[in-house]
Amino acid sequence: MEGIEKPERNVSRKPEISTGRPPGDTRTADEIINDNPILKNLGHQKDINRPLAYKLLGDWTSNNKDPESRADAAFNAARVLNYIDTSLSTTGEHRGKAHDNGDLEGITRSGDARHGTPAGMWKDFTEQGYSALRHHHRLDSTNDRHVTQGGANKDNLQHVSGKIGKRTWFIPGLSNILLGISDSNAGLAEAVKGAKKGFDKTRADGFDQALFSAARGNLVGVVQGYVNAVKHNEATPDLVKSKLGATGS
Repeated sequence: MEGIEKPERNVSRKPEISTGRPPGDTRTADEIINDNPILKNLGHQKDINRPLAYKLLGDWTSNNKDPESRADAAFNAARVLNYIDTSLSTTGEHRGKAHDNGDLEGITRSGDARHGTPAGMWKDFTEQGYSALRHHHRLDSTNDRHVTQGGANKDNLQHVSGKIGKRTWFIPGLSNILLGISDSNAGLAEAVKGAKKGFDKTRADGFDQALFSAARGNLVGVVQGYVNAVKHNEATPDLVKSKLGATGS
């Protein structure tokens, strides 16, 4: 990493050990902290586990009176946090605005770090060490319904949309729109984008086929389009999918 202007931001490989600053990096701890918003914005909630982090990485706060040790600790922490902050989703997709945004998403109001979020991975790192970081550079999968695919906490709109979307699997257009909202980032504009993504999925899954068939008076095609849309809806129960599979695609 020697020769790179900000080597702690090199996330091409998973950090394996705490190395401290590379040769030639004479920055102070405060300079490194200011260079890395994800470290500068790190909170003090209980699952941030700062005491455990200091044991692994060194103390980068003003409590450390050794400026060289403090700067090395800041470098170590920034390198790990940047690697987590630039993680892909569990399915290997870019996380959009949540990618490398300097915010460790996934902390609840009570200070808990939800699994499957950047904060959850940081918590695991503080408790397990470098083995908690993933070579594939993806967030961990989770069954937590309060976590979006991008690893952020869902707000009330997203959470409610997800619950209704799963229950209305037999109305694939509505279900996909609501599930799209559920998987979106927080905010109305992001919810609209998620709804459109869900509608586009419905069109691709079978709605366009049904609409085209209806225009031609092809009732069989209409039914088949509906069946395909239901089969490809992620909320459709597996038993129903298996039964519909017998009808062909």
